[in-house]
Amino acid sequence: MHNFDPDSGYHESKRPILWVTEQKSVPPRPEYPENYPEDNFKHWYDMEYAGWNVKKVNMPVSPEDGPKGKNISCLLTCHHPYNTAYERGLRKSAEAFRINIEFKYSEWDEEKQQRQVEEVIKEKPDMIIVIPDNTELSSDWYRKINAAGIPVIASNLMPDEEGFKYILAWTGPDDWGQFRKLAVDFAERMNFTGGYCIVSHIPGCSAYYARKWAIITELKRIAPKMELIAIESTKLNSDETYRTVNGWLDKYNYRIKGIVSADDNLVQLGINRAVTEHNREDIIRVANGSTQTGIRMLKEGSLDAITFQSAELDGALPVQVAVDWFNGLIIPAIKYLPTHILTKENVEEFIFDYNNPGEIDLDYLYRLIIECNSGEVELFFDSLNIQFSSMGVLTLEYFRGFSIELLSNLINIIKSFKLSEKRIIDNYESVYKKLFNQKSTERTLYWLKDISLKIVYNIEETRKKPVTLIEQIVDYVNKEFGKPLSIKVISYTFNISAAYLGKLFKEETGESFSRYLNNLRIGKAKTLLLSTSSKANKIALEVGYSDSNYFYSIFKKYTGMYPSEYLDLNRN
Repeated sequence: MHNFDPDSGYHESKRPILWVTEQKSVPPRPEYPENYPEDNFKHWYDMEYAGWNVKKVNMPVSPEDGPKGKNISCLLTCHHPYNTAYERGLRKSAEAFRINIEFKYSEWDEEKQQRQVEEVIKEKPDMIIVIPDNTELSSDWYRKINAAGIPVIASNLMPDEEGFKYILAWTGPDDWGQFRKLAVDFAERMNFTGGYCIVSHIPGCSAYYARKWAIITELKRIAPKMELIAIESTKLNSDETYRTVNGWLDKYNYRIKGIVSADDNLVQLGINRAVTEHNREDIIRVANGSTQTGIRMLKEGSLDAITFQSAELDGALPVQVAVDWFNGLIIPAIKYLPTHILTKENVEEFIFDYNNPGEIDLDYLYRLIIECNSGEVELFFDSLNIQFSSMGVLTLEYFRGFSIELLSNLINIIKSFKLSEKRIIDNYESVYKKLFNQKSTERTLYWLKDISLKIVYNIEETRKKPVTLIEQIVDYVNKEFGKPLSIKVISYTFNISAAYLGKLFKEETGESFSRYLNNLRIGKAKTLLLSTSSKANKIALEVGYSDSNYFYSIFKKYTGMYPSEYLDLNRN
Protein backbone atom coordinates (compact mmCIF):
# COMPACT_ATOMS: atom_id res chain seq x y z
CA MET A 1 0.00 0.00 0.00
CA HIS A 2 1.46 3.37 -1.01
CA ASN A 3 0.80 6.87 0.21
CA PHE A 4 1.32 9.63 -2.30
CA ASP A 5 3.16 12.69 -1.02
CA PRO A 6 1.91 15.75 -2.97
CA ASP A 7 4.88 17.87 -1.93
CA SER A 8 7.59 15.62 -3.28
CA GLY A 9 5.66 13.75 -5.96
CA TYR A 10 7.05 10.45 -4.64
CA HIS A 11 5.20 7.34 -3.57
CA GLU A 12 6.16 6.38 -0.05
CA SER A 13 7.10 2.74 0.27
CA LYS A 14 8.49 0.46 2.92
CA ARG A 15 11.14 -0.52 0.40
CA PRO A 16 14.18 1.69 -0.29
CA ILE A 17 15.07 3.57 -3.43
CA LEU A 18 17.62 1.50 -5.39
CA TRP A 19 18.63 3.61 -8.38
CA VAL A 20 20.39 6.40 -6.50
CA THR A 21 20.89 9.78 -8.15
CA GLU A 22 23.07 12.55 -6.82
CA GLN A 23 20.80 15.58 -6.77
CA LYS A 24 22.01 18.83 -8.23
CA SER A 25 22.11 21.90 -6.04
CA VAL A 26 19.02 24.05 -6.58
CA PRO A 27 19.37 27.73 -5.57
CA PRO A 28 16.40 29.72 -4.25
CA ARG A 29 14.07 30.99 -6.96
CA PRO A 30 14.55 34.71 -7.69
CA GLU A 31 11.45 36.87 -7.44
CA TYR A 32 9.94 37.46 -10.90
CA PRO A 33 12.70 35.79 -12.98
CA GLU A 34 10.93 36.86 -16.16
CA ASN A 35 11.80 40.49 -15.32
CA TYR A 36 15.52 39.85 -15.75
CA PRO A 37 17.01 40.28 -19.24
CA GLU A 38 17.42 37.13 -21.33
CA ASP A 39 21.22 37.21 -21.06
CA ASN A 40 20.96 37.03 -17.25
CA PHE A 41 20.97 33.48 -15.88
CA LYS A 42 18.16 34.33 -13.43
CA HIS A 43 15.76 34.87 -16.35
CA TRP A 44 15.88 31.14 -17.15
CA TYR A 45 15.49 29.83 -13.60
CA ASP A 46 12.08 28.21 -14.17
CA MET A 47 13.37 26.37 -17.22
CA GLU A 48 16.78 25.36 -15.87
CA TYR A 49 15.30 24.05 -12.63
CA ALA A 50 11.97 22.85 -14.01
CA GLY A 51 10.63 19.81 -12.24
CA TRP A 52 12.10 20.39 -8.81
CA ASN A 53 9.49 20.42 -6.04
CA VAL A 54 6.57 20.25 -8.47
CA LYS A 55 3.32 18.95 -7.00
CA LYS A 56 2.28 15.91 -9.01
CA VAL A 57 -1.26 15.35 -10.26
CA ASN A 58 -3.21 12.08 -10.39
CA MET A 59 -0.15 9.81 -10.16
CA PRO A 60 -0.97 6.17 -11.00
CA VAL A 61 -0.19 3.57 -8.33
CA SER A 62 2.38 0.89 -9.10
CA PRO A 63 1.03 -2.65 -9.59
CA GLU A 64 4.07 -3.87 -7.60
CA ASP A 65 4.26 -7.03 -9.72
CA GLY A 66 7.57 -6.43 -11.49
CA PRO A 67 8.56 -5.47 -15.05
CA LYS A 68 8.41 -8.89 -16.71
CA GLY A 69 5.99 -8.95 -19.65
CA LYS A 70 5.09 -5.28 -19.43
CA ASN A 71 4.41 -3.34 -22.66
CA ILE A 72 6.07 0.04 -23.08
CA SER A 73 5.59 2.43 -26.01
CA CYS A 74 8.48 4.80 -26.68
CA LEU A 75 7.99 7.96 -28.76
CA LEU A 76 11.21 9.39 -30.19
CA THR A 77 11.97 12.51 -32.23
CA CYS A 78 14.07 11.43 -35.22
CA HIS A 79 16.53 8.91 -36.66
CA HIS A 80 19.59 10.88 -35.49
CA PRO A 81 22.77 8.88 -34.61
CA TYR A 82 22.24 9.80 -30.95
CA ASN A 83 18.70 8.44 -30.98
CA THR A 84 19.92 5.28 -32.68
CA ALA A 85 22.31 4.66 -29.77
CA TYR A 86 19.59 5.76 -27.32
CA GLU A 87 17.19 3.19 -28.77
CA ARG A 88 19.90 0.52 -28.54
CA GLY A 89 20.46 1.24 -24.83
CA LEU A 90 16.73 1.28 -24.12
CA ARG A 91 16.12 -1.91 -26.07
CA LYS A 92 18.99 -3.77 -24.36
CA SER A 93 17.77 -2.74 -20.90
CA ALA A 94 14.18 -3.69 -21.75
CA GLU A 95 15.28 -7.11 -23.00
CA ALA A 96 17.27 -7.70 -19.81
CA PHE A 97 14.07 -7.24 -17.78
CA ARG A 98 11.86 -9.02 -20.34
CA ILE A 99 9.92 -5.88 -21.16
CA ASN A 100 8.17 -5.58 -24.54
CA ILE A 101 9.12 -2.30 -26.21
CA GLU A 102 7.70 -0.51 -29.27
CA PHE A 103 9.26 2.57 -30.92
CA LYS A 104 7.62 5.35 -32.94
CA TYR A 105 9.56 8.20 -34.58
CA SER A 106 8.06 11.60 -35.42
CA GLU A 107 11.03 13.01 -37.41
CA TRP A 108 10.58 16.36 -35.62
CA ASP A 109 7.00 16.64 -36.86
CA GLU A 110 4.94 17.99 -33.92
CA GLU A 111 1.60 17.08 -35.49
CA LYS A 112 2.83 13.55 -36.15
CA GLN A 113 3.95 13.12 -32.55
CA GLN A 114 0.57 14.49 -31.41
CA ARG A 115 -1.12 11.75 -33.45
CA GLN A 116 1.26 9.14 -32.05
CA VAL A 117 0.39 10.17 -28.49
CA GLU A 118 -3.31 9.74 -29.25
CA GLU A 119 -2.63 6.36 -30.88
CA VAL A 120 -0.67 4.90 -27.97
CA ILE A 121 -3.27 6.13 -25.46
CA LYS A 122 -5.85 4.04 -27.33
CA GLU A 123 -3.46 1.07 -27.29
CA LYS A 124 -3.24 1.32 -23.46
CA PRO A 125 0.33 0.12 -22.89
CA ASP A 126 1.61 -0.41 -19.35
CA MET A 127 3.80 2.68 -19.70
CA ILE A 128 4.81 5.36 -22.21
CA ILE A 129 8.28 6.91 -22.57
CA VAL A 130 8.46 10.18 -24.49
CA ILE A 131 11.21 12.33 -25.99
CA PRO A 132 9.07 15.32 -27.00
CA ASP A 133 9.39 17.37 -30.18
CA ASN A 134 8.19 20.52 -28.43
CA THR A 135 8.53 21.44 -24.75
CA GLU A 136 5.36 23.53 -24.46
CA LEU A 137 3.13 21.25 -26.54
CA SER A 138 4.31 18.18 -24.65
CA SER A 139 2.64 19.40 -21.45
CA ASP A 140 -0.76 18.76 -23.04
CA TRP A 141 0.41 15.33 -24.23
CA TYR A 142 1.52 14.37 -20.73
CA ARG A 143 -1.76 15.64 -19.30
CA LYS A 144 -3.75 13.46 -21.72
CA ILE A 145 -1.65 10.37 -20.98
CA ASN A 146 -2.01 11.03 -17.26
CA ALA A 147 -5.78 11.47 -17.58
CA ALA A 148 -5.95 8.09 -19.33
CA GLY A 149 -4.35 6.51 -16.25
CA ILE A 150 -1.19 5.47 -18.12
CA PRO A 151 2.13 6.09 -16.32
CA VAL A 152 4.51 8.22 -18.40
CA ILE A 153 8.23 8.93 -18.13
CA ALA A 154 9.68 11.89 -20.00
CA SER A 155 13.22 11.41 -21.28
CA ASN A 156 16.15 13.33 -22.75
CA LEU A 157 14.34 16.59 -23.60
CA MET A 158 12.81 18.22 -20.53
CA PRO A 159 9.17 19.20 -20.05
CA ASP A 160 8.31 22.61 -18.66
CA GLU A 161 7.01 23.15 -15.13
CA GLU A 162 3.44 22.33 -16.19
CA GLY A 163 4.46 19.09 -17.88
CA PHE A 164 6.26 17.86 -14.78
CA LYS A 165 2.92 17.68 -12.93
CA TYR A 166 1.76 14.72 -15.00
CA ILE A 167 4.85 12.51 -15.35
CA LEU A 168 6.24 9.90 -12.99
CA ALA A 169 9.80 11.10 -13.60
CA TRP A 170 12.20 12.65 -16.07
CA THR A 171 15.54 11.13 -17.07
CA GLY A 172 18.32 12.49 -19.24
CA PRO A 173 21.34 14.78 -19.49
CA ASP A 174 21.71 17.92 -17.38
CA ASP A 175 21.99 20.12 -20.48
CA TRP A 176 22.07 23.37 -18.50
CA GLY A 177 24.75 22.12 -16.13
CA GLN A 178 26.83 20.61 -18.92
CA PHE A 179 26.71 23.71 -21.09
CA ARG A 180 27.69 25.93 -18.18
CA LYS A 181 30.75 23.70 -17.72
CA LEU A 182 31.38 23.86 -21.46
CA ALA A 183 31.15 27.67 -21.32
CA VAL A 184 34.00 27.75 -18.80
CA ASP A 185 36.24 25.60 -21.02
CA PHE A 186 35.28 27.67 -24.08
CA ALA A 187 36.03 30.99 -22.31
CA GLU A 188 39.44 29.76 -21.19
CA ARG A 189 40.35 28.71 -24.74
CA MET A 190 39.17 32.12 -26.00
CA ASN A 191 41.24 33.89 -23.31
CA PHE A 192 37.92 35.37 -22.10
CA THR A 193 37.67 37.70 -25.09
CA GLY A 194 36.64 37.76 -28.77
CA GLY A 195 33.58 37.15 -30.90
CA TYR A 196 31.70 33.86 -31.09
CA CYS A 197 28.70 32.32 -32.88
CA ILE A 198 26.21 29.62 -31.87
CA VAL A 199 24.57 26.96 -34.03
CA SER A 200 21.56 26.07 -31.89
CA HIS A 201 19.22 23.07 -31.57
CA ILE A 202 15.68 22.66 -32.95
CA PRO A 203 13.59 25.64 -31.69
CA GLY A 204 10.96 24.78 -29.09
CA CYS A 205 12.59 21.79 -27.40
CA SER A 206 14.40 21.95 -24.06
CA ALA A 207 17.82 21.37 -25.67
CA TYR A 208 17.31 24.49 -27.78
CA TYR A 209 17.00 26.68 -24.68
CA ALA A 210 19.69 24.95 -22.62
CA ARG A 211 22.35 24.75 -25.34
CA LYS A 212 21.73 28.37 -26.27
CA TRP A 213 21.05 30.28 -23.08
CA ALA A 214 23.31 28.33 -20.73
CA ILE A 215 26.27 29.32 -22.90
CA ILE A 216 25.15 32.93 -23.38
CA THR A 217 24.30 33.62 -19.73
CA GLU A 218 27.37 31.85 -18.36
CA LEU A 219 29.72 33.73 -20.71
CA LYS A 220 27.97 36.98 -19.79
CA ARG A 221 28.76 36.19 -16.16
CA ILE A 222 32.36 34.92 -16.44
CA ALA A 223 33.61 36.53 -19.67
CA PRO A 224 31.81 39.85 -20.27
CA LYS A 225 34.39 40.85 -22.91
CA MET A 226 33.28 38.02 -25.20
CA GLU A 227 30.84 39.11 -27.93
CA LEU A 228 27.97 37.05 -29.35
CA ILE A 229 28.09 37.84 -33.09
CA ALA A 230 25.43 35.51 -34.53
CA ILE A 231 23.14 32.66 -33.56
CA GLU A 232 20.91 30.45 -35.69
CA SER A 233 19.25 27.04 -35.65
CA THR A 234 20.07 24.89 -38.65
CA LYS A 235 17.67 22.13 -37.52
CA LEU A 236 20.54 19.65 -37.07
CA ASN A 237 21.08 19.62 -40.84
CA SER A 238 24.67 19.39 -42.04
CA ASP A 239 24.25 21.19 -45.38
CA GLU A 240 22.19 24.01 -43.86
CA THR A 241 24.83 24.39 -41.14
CA TYR A 242 27.55 24.62 -43.78
CA ARG A 243 25.66 27.36 -45.63
CA THR A 244 24.97 29.29 -42.44
CA VAL A 245 28.54 29.18 -41.12
CA ASN A 246 29.88 29.89 -44.59
CA GLY A 247 27.75 33.06 -44.67
CA TRP A 248 28.97 34.10 -41.21
CA LEU A 249 32.60 33.70 -42.24
CA ASP A 250 32.02 35.67 -45.44
CA LYS A 251 30.38 38.47 -43.48
CA TYR A 252 32.37 38.62 -40.23
CA ASN A 253 35.61 36.81 -41.12
CA TYR A 254 38.23 37.33 -38.40
CA ARG A 255 35.78 38.80 -35.90
CA ILE A 256 34.72 35.17 -35.32
CA LYS A 257 37.13 33.53 -32.88
CA GLY A 258 34.95 30.65 -31.74
CA ILE A 259 31.82 28.61 -32.61
CA VAL A 260 29.53 26.68 -30.25
CA SER A 261 27.47 23.80 -31.66
CA ALA A 262 24.41 22.01 -30.29
CA ASP A 263 25.54 18.76 -31.93
CA ASP A 264 28.94 17.07 -32.43
CA ASN A 265 27.84 15.01 -35.43
CA LEU A 266 25.92 16.34 -38.43
CA VAL A 267 26.03 19.99 -37.34
CA GLN A 268 29.74 19.85 -36.51
CA LEU A 269 30.51 18.27 -39.87
CA GLY A 270 28.89 21.29 -41.55
CA ILE A 271 30.82 23.72 -39.33
CA ASN A 272 34.15 22.05 -40.00
CA ARG A 273 33.54 22.00 -43.74
CA ALA A 274 32.95 25.78 -43.81
CA VAL A 275 35.90 26.47 -41.49
CA THR A 276 38.25 24.42 -43.64
CA GLU A 277 37.14 26.11 -46.87
CA HIS A 278 37.82 29.53 -45.31
CA ASN A 279 41.20 28.36 -43.99
CA ARG A 280 40.08 29.25 -40.44
CA GLU A 281 41.31 26.22 -38.50
CA ASP A 282 42.27 28.68 -35.74
CA ILE A 283 38.59 29.01 -34.74
CA ILE A 284 37.87 27.45 -31.33
CA ARG A 285 35.08 24.88 -31.68
CA VAL A 286 33.09 23.28 -28.86
CA ALA A 287 29.89 21.22 -29.01
CA ASN A 288 27.33 19.10 -27.27
CA GLY A 289 28.73 15.61 -27.58
CA SER A 290 28.45 11.86 -27.22
CA THR A 291 28.97 10.46 -30.73
CA GLN A 292 31.96 8.60 -32.11
CA THR A 293 32.13 11.30 -34.80
CA GLY A 294 32.70 13.95 -32.14
CA ILE A 295 35.34 11.86 -30.38
CA ARG A 296 37.13 11.32 -33.71
CA MET A 297 37.11 15.09 -34.33
CA LEU A 298 38.63 15.66 -30.90
CA LYS A 299 41.41 13.20 -31.65
CA GLU A 300 42.02 14.82 -35.05
CA GLY A 301 42.05 18.33 -33.55
CA SER A 302 39.09 19.66 -35.55
CA LEU A 303 37.01 20.02 -32.36
CA ASP A 304 38.30 21.34 -29.03
CA ALA A 305 35.77 20.16 -26.41
CA ILE A 306 32.44 18.36 -26.09
CA THR A 307 29.96 17.64 -23.32
CA PHE A 308 30.33 13.89 -23.10
CA GLN A 309 27.31 11.72 -22.32
CA SER A 310 26.51 8.12 -23.13
CA ALA A 311 23.52 7.86 -25.49
CA GLU A 312 23.06 4.19 -24.57
CA LEU A 313 23.00 5.03 -20.87
CA ASP A 314 20.51 7.81 -21.64
CA GLY A 315 18.26 5.16 -23.17
CA ALA A 316 18.77 2.79 -20.25
CA LEU A 317 17.80 5.37 -17.60
CA PRO A 318 14.02 5.47 -18.19
CA VAL A 319 13.95 1.67 -18.18
CA GLN A 320 15.76 1.64 -14.84
CA VAL A 321 13.18 4.03 -13.40
CA ALA A 322 10.33 2.02 -14.96
CA VAL A 323 11.64 -1.20 -13.42
CA ASP A 324 11.71 0.35 -9.97
CA TRP A 325 8.20 1.74 -10.41
CA PHE A 326 6.78 -1.62 -11.56
CA ASN A 327 8.41 -3.16 -8.47
CA GLY A 328 6.72 -0.62 -6.19
CA LEU A 329 9.91 1.21 -5.23
CA ILE A 330 10.39 4.92 -4.66
CA ILE A 331 11.53 6.66 -7.85
CA PRO A 332 13.33 10.01 -8.17
CA ALA A 333 11.46 12.87 -9.82
CA ILE A 334 14.58 13.68 -11.84
CA LYS A 335 17.46 11.37 -12.77
CA TYR A 336 20.45 12.89 -14.55
CA LEU A 337 23.17 11.27 -16.60
CA PRO A 338 26.71 11.69 -15.29
CA THR A 339 28.32 14.85 -16.73
CA HIS A 340 31.77 15.12 -18.23
CA ILE A 341 33.68 17.56 -20.45
CA LEU A 342 35.85 15.75 -22.97
CA THR A 343 38.63 17.79 -24.59
CA LYS A 344 41.25 17.42 -27.28
CA GLU A 345 43.83 17.32 -24.47
CA ASN A 346 42.27 14.43 -22.51
CA VAL A 347 40.50 12.42 -25.21
CA GLU A 348 43.24 9.81 -25.69
CA GLU A 349 43.56 9.21 -21.94
CA PHE A 350 39.77 9.21 -21.61
CA ILE A 351 39.25 6.61 -24.35
CA PHE A 352 41.98 4.42 -22.86
CA ASP A 353 40.59 4.63 -19.33
CA TYR A 354 37.00 4.00 -20.36
CA ASN A 355 37.89 0.93 -22.39
CA ASN A 356 40.46 -0.54 -19.98
CA PRO A 357 38.70 -1.11 -16.67
CA GLY A 358 41.61 -3.25 -15.46
CA GLU A 359 43.56 -0.02 -14.99
CA ILE A 360 41.35 1.04 -12.05
CA ASP A 361 43.65 1.75 -9.08
CA LEU A 362 41.94 -0.07 -6.22
CA ASP A 363 45.01 0.33 -4.01
CA TYR A 364 44.35 4.07 -4.11
CA LEU A 365 40.78 3.46 -2.92
CA TYR A 366 41.99 1.30 -0.03
CA ARG A 367 44.44 4.01 1.02
CA LEU A 368 41.63 6.59 0.99
CA ILE A 369 39.51 4.32 3.19
CA ILE A 370 42.29 3.71 5.71
CA GLU A 371 43.04 7.45 5.77
CA CYS A 372 39.30 8.06 6.46
CA ASN A 373 39.03 10.40 3.48
CA SER A 374 35.28 9.98 2.97
CA GLY A 375 34.98 12.81 0.43
CA GLU A 376 37.56 11.29 -1.91
CA VAL A 377 36.04 7.82 -1.45
CA GLU A 378 32.70 9.18 -2.70
CA LEU A 379 34.39 10.87 -5.68
CA PHE A 380 36.23 7.62 -6.49
CA PHE A 381 32.95 5.70 -6.73
CA ASP A 382 31.25 8.50 -8.67
CA SER A 383 34.09 8.30 -11.19
CA LEU A 384 33.73 4.51 -11.35
CA ASN A 385 30.03 4.91 -12.12
CA ILE A 386 30.76 7.27 -15.00
CA GLN A 387 33.55 4.98 -16.23
CA PHE A 388 31.52 1.77 -16.26
CA SER A 389 28.41 3.53 -17.59
CA SER A 390 30.33 4.92 -20.56
CA MET A 391 32.04 1.71 -21.67
CA GLY A 392 30.96 0.54 -25.07
CA VAL A 393 31.38 -3.13 -24.13
CA LEU A 394 31.33 -4.50 -20.59
CA THR A 395 30.86 -8.20 -19.92
CA LEU A 396 28.91 -9.42 -16.93
CA GLU A 397 31.79 -11.76 -16.11
CA TYR A 398 34.31 -8.91 -15.92
CA PHE A 399 32.17 -6.67 -13.71
CA ARG A 400 31.25 -9.53 -11.40
CA GLY A 401 34.94 -10.43 -11.01
CA PHE A 402 35.82 -6.80 -10.34
CA SER A 403 33.06 -6.51 -7.71
CA ILE A 404 34.08 -9.74 -5.95
CA GLU A 405 37.70 -8.59 -5.77
CA LEU A 406 36.72 -5.20 -4.36
CA LEU A 407 34.32 -6.69 -1.80
CA SER A 408 36.93 -9.27 -0.68
CA ASN A 409 39.45 -6.53 0.00
CA LEU A 410 36.88 -4.44 1.89
CA ILE A 411 36.22 -7.47 4.11
CA ASN A 412 39.97 -7.81 4.70
CA ILE A 413 40.08 -4.18 5.88
CA ILE A 414 37.17 -4.89 8.27
CA LYS A 415 39.08 -7.86 9.69
CA SER A 416 42.45 -6.13 9.93
CA PHE A 417 40.99 -3.19 11.87
CA LYS A 418 38.86 -5.53 14.00
CA LEU A 419 35.71 -3.59 13.13
CA SER A 420 32.16 -4.70 13.84
CA GLU A 421 31.08 -7.10 11.11
CA LYS A 422 27.45 -6.76 12.17
CA ARG A 423 27.40 -2.95 11.86
CA ILE A 424 28.99 -2.88 8.41
CA ILE A 425 27.95 -5.96 6.41
CA ASP A 426 25.64 -7.88 8.76
CA ASN A 427 27.51 -11.17 8.24
CA TYR A 428 29.97 -12.76 5.83
CA GLU A 429 27.59 -15.60 4.91
CA SER A 430 25.00 -13.26 3.35
CA VAL A 431 27.18 -10.45 1.99
CA TYR A 432 28.08 -12.16 -1.31
CA LYS A 433 24.45 -13.09 -1.85
CA LYS A 434 23.61 -9.40 -1.43
CA LEU A 435 26.32 -8.54 -3.97
CA PHE A 436 24.86 -10.87 -6.60
CA ASN A 437 21.34 -9.57 -5.92
CA GLN A 438 22.30 -6.08 -7.14
CA LYS A 439 20.62 -5.65 -10.54
CA SER A 440 22.86 -3.08 -12.24
CA THR A 441 26.40 -1.72 -12.24
CA GLU A 442 25.08 1.54 -10.76
CA ARG A 443 23.30 -0.24 -7.92
CA THR A 444 26.31 -2.48 -7.24
CA LEU A 445 28.72 0.45 -7.09
CA TYR A 446 26.40 2.38 -4.77
CA TRP A 447 26.18 -0.65 -2.47
CA LEU A 448 29.99 -1.05 -2.44
CA LYS A 449 30.41 2.69 -1.81
CA ASP A 450 28.05 2.42 1.16
CA ILE A 451 30.16 -0.39 2.65
CA SER A 452 33.36 1.60 2.05
CA LEU A 453 31.96 4.67 3.81
CA LYS A 454 30.75 2.56 6.75
CA ILE A 455 34.29 1.24 7.10
CA VAL A 456 35.62 4.81 7.08
CA TYR A 457 33.20 5.91 9.79
CA ASN A 458 33.97 2.85 11.94
CA ILE A 459 37.72 3.39 11.64
CA GLU A 460 37.18 7.01 12.67
CA GLU A 461 35.24 5.82 15.72
CA THR A 462 38.05 3.53 16.84
CA ARG A 463 40.51 6.40 16.57
CA LYS A 464 38.33 9.04 18.22
CA LYS A 465 36.20 7.02 20.61
CA PRO A 466 35.08 9.10 23.63
CA VAL A 467 36.69 8.02 26.90
CA THR A 468 33.99 8.63 29.50
CA LEU A 469 30.45 7.29 29.50
CA ILE A 470 28.84 10.71 29.22
CA GLU A 471 31.19 11.61 26.33
CA GLN A 472 30.02 8.45 24.57
CA ILE A 473 26.39 9.41 25.20
CA VAL A 474 26.86 12.97 23.89
CA ASP A 475 28.67 11.59 20.85
CA TYR A 476 25.79 9.16 20.29
CA VAL A 477 23.20 11.95 20.46
CA ASN A 478 25.24 14.11 18.05
CA LYS A 479 25.21 11.30 15.48
CA GLU A 480 21.74 9.85 16.00
CA PHE A 481 19.69 13.02 16.63
CA GLY A 482 17.58 12.36 13.52
CA LYS A 483 16.16 9.19 15.10
CA PRO A 484 13.46 9.03 17.80
CA LEU A 485 15.42 9.88 20.97
CA SER A 486 14.42 10.51 24.56
CA ILE A 487 16.12 10.40 27.93
CA LYS A 488 14.50 7.00 28.52
CA VAL A 489 15.72 5.60 25.19
CA ILE A 490 19.26 6.77 25.88
CA SER A 491 19.23 5.45 29.45
CA TYR A 492 18.09 2.04 28.21
CA THR A 493 20.72 1.99 25.45
CA PHE A 494 23.57 2.76 27.85
CA ASN A 495 22.15 0.84 30.84
CA ILE A 496 21.96 3.87 33.14
CA SER A 497 19.05 5.36 35.10
CA ALA A 498 17.22 8.24 33.41
CA ALA A 499 17.57 10.49 36.45
CA TYR A 500 21.32 9.95 36.73
CA LEU A 501 21.74 10.37 32.96
CA GLY A 502 19.92 13.72 33.06
CA LYS A 503 22.26 14.93 35.82
CA LEU A 504 25.41 13.81 33.97
CA PHE A 505 24.21 15.27 30.69
CA LYS A 506 23.64 18.74 32.13
CA GLU A 507 27.04 18.66 33.89
CA GLU A 508 28.77 17.76 30.63
CA THR A 509 26.92 20.10 28.23
CA GLY A 510 25.53 22.83 30.49
CA GLU A 511 22.04 22.11 29.11
CA SER A 512 19.21 19.73 29.83
CA PHE A 513 18.93 16.75 27.50
CA SER A 514 15.77 18.05 25.80
CA ARG A 515 17.17 21.55 25.25
CA TYR A 516 20.46 20.15 23.90
CA LEU A 517 18.60 17.82 21.52
CA ASN A 518 16.23 20.54 20.30
CA ASN A 519 19.12 22.98 19.73
CA LEU A 520 20.94 20.30 17.75
CA ARG A 521 17.90 19.46 15.61
CA ILE A 522 16.86 23.06 14.96
CA GLY A 523 20.45 23.97 14.02
CA LYS A 524 20.48 21.17 11.45
CA ALA A 525 17.01 22.19 10.24
CA LYS A 526 18.17 25.77 9.61
CA THR A 527 21.09 24.46 7.56
CA LEU A 528 18.82 22.21 5.47
CA LEU A 529 16.31 25.00 4.87
CA LEU A 530 19.02 27.21 3.35
CA SER A 531 21.10 24.55 1.56
CA THR A 532 18.41 22.30 0.05
CA SER A 533 15.07 22.59 -1.71
CA SER A 534 13.33 20.26 0.77
CA LYS A 535 9.99 21.26 2.26
CA ALA A 536 9.83 22.07 5.98
CA ASN A 537 7.72 18.98 6.75
CA LYS A 538 10.35 16.76 5.13
CA ILE A 539 13.14 18.46 7.04
CA ALA A 540 11.19 17.93 10.26
CA LEU A 541 11.29 14.16 9.67
CA GLU A 542 14.95 14.25 8.70
CA VAL A 543 16.03 15.98 11.94
CA GLY A 544 13.90 13.77 14.18
CA TYR A 545 10.43 15.32 14.53
CA SER A 546 7.65 12.95 13.47
CA ASP A 547 4.99 15.67 14.03
CA SER A 548 5.51 18.63 11.68
CA ASN A 549 3.23 20.90 13.76
CA TYR A 550 5.36 20.24 16.82
CA PHE A 551 8.46 21.01 14.72
CA TYR A 552 6.98 24.35 13.66
CA SER A 553 6.28 25.32 17.28
CA ILE A 554 9.74 24.25 18.48
CA PHE A 555 11.36 26.10 15.56
CA LYS A 556 9.42 29.24 16.51
CA LYS A 557 10.38 28.84 20.17
CA TYR A 558 14.11 28.52 19.46
CA THR A 559 14.47 31.01 16.59
CA GLY A 560 11.61 33.45 17.13
CA MET A 561 10.10 32.70 13.72
CA TYR A 562 8.50 29.91 11.70
CA PRO A 563 10.56 28.00 9.08
CA SER A 564 8.99 29.92 6.17
CA GLU A 565 9.78 33.24 7.85
CA TYR A 566 13.36 32.14 8.56
CA LEU A 567 13.82 31.08 4.94
CA ASP A 568 12.40 34.35 3.57
CA LEU A 569 14.60 36.42 5.88
CA ASN A 570 17.81 34.62 4.99
CA ARG A 571 17.16 34.56 1.24
CA ASN A 572 17.28 38.36 1.13
